[in-house]
Amino acid sequence: MIGTLVALLLSLAYLALLFGIANYGDRSAARGETLIDSPLVYTLSLAVYCSAWTFFGSVGLAAEAGVAFLPIYLGPTVVAVLFPVLHGKILTIAKAYGITSIADFIAARYGKSSLLGGLVTLVAVLGTIPYISLQLKAVANSLDTLFAASLAGQAGGPVPEPALVVTLVLAAFAILFGTRHIDATEHHEGMVLAIAFESLVKLAAFLAVGLFVTYGMFDGFGDIFGRLVAAGQEGLLTMRATGLGYLDWMTYTLLAALAFLALPRQFQVAVIENVDKDHLRTATWMFPLYLLVINIFVLPVAMAGAVLGRGGDTLMLDLPLAAGSQTFALVAYIGGLSAATAMVIVATIAISTMISNDLVMPALLRV
Repeated sequence: MIGTLVALLLSLAYLALLFGIANYGDRSAARGETLIDSPLVYTLSLAVYCSAWTFFGSVGLAAEAGVAFLPIYLGPTVVAVLFPVLHGKILTIAKAYGITSIADFIAARYGKSSLLGGLVTLVAVLGTIPYISLQLKAVANSLDTLFAASLAGQAGGPVPEPALVVTLVLAAFAILFGTRHIDATEHHEGMVLAIAFESLVKLAAFLAVGLFVTYGMFDGFGDIFGRLVAAGQEGLLTMRATGLGYLDWMTYTLLAALAFLALPRQFQVAVIENVDKDHLRTATWMFPLYLLVINIFVLPVAMAGAVLGRGGDTLMLDLPLAAGSQTFALVAYIGGLSAATAMVIVATIAISTMISNDLVMPALLRV
């Protein structure tokens, strides 16, 4: 089985790689060589939307309610189609007013109200901190799944709690590559480059595990579906299985669209870190394509779990482990870690900027 020390070392090695990429990006920017002036990098940075929930939760939800996970991605797809018009105007306003966050943007539209900016920041903090904790919990749960058998006979681990170590490293990352800029309107080139890399990692990991489950454990989509029908569970693929009506679908799609538009981390990468307005044209089709590709194997993996009598948010880990493949289990873990860390890093930087500019500084100016 996979031991605690192996998982910890793998996590630290991956995070060290992120540090290296971010440092390279910042050093290049210091020399006047930007590495983020690319529509591909910009689009990949937008994929910070795909958090640990995308990697683990969407499969778990699909195993219980079929296609009920789709509204989470339909909303952002609709927004992406409107990028040139919608985000084009937002970018123009942001550059003109020196906007540094979603709180600044909303406040600027209402007379630069510091009270409104502070209120938006408070709401964002209250909504983001629990979601950050969910990302860290996802990392902890995936680690527990990986070495549950190894820990079964131990009273305590020989090394520190891996999830705690990962959290501390992420805090250091946010400090080193996010908050060291004096001008909050400056681009965090190292951070953006690292986030774009993480988007590639989680996409590759999801596809690798999906291919292993579909063609390694089974004989393809047809085999999985045939076994699902034989088990009498084909209802999983019907709209009735979702338990959602048309109004529910519209509501969830709208909420997902608004989240993609206004979440602090999404505003950070889509607006604050944008270096070229023309990148929106590429993101209009490339980002929906990314969402499509990363979700191709959601239903096959969920159906495979149903056939084998397994479910839950750790299905991406459970299936490779059930097949005796520690390699693909580790690939799934790294994919989930990548999805979680990307969200935590960008959200932390965005929230820290909002707290500093819209809560702390106004309070100090009144003293």
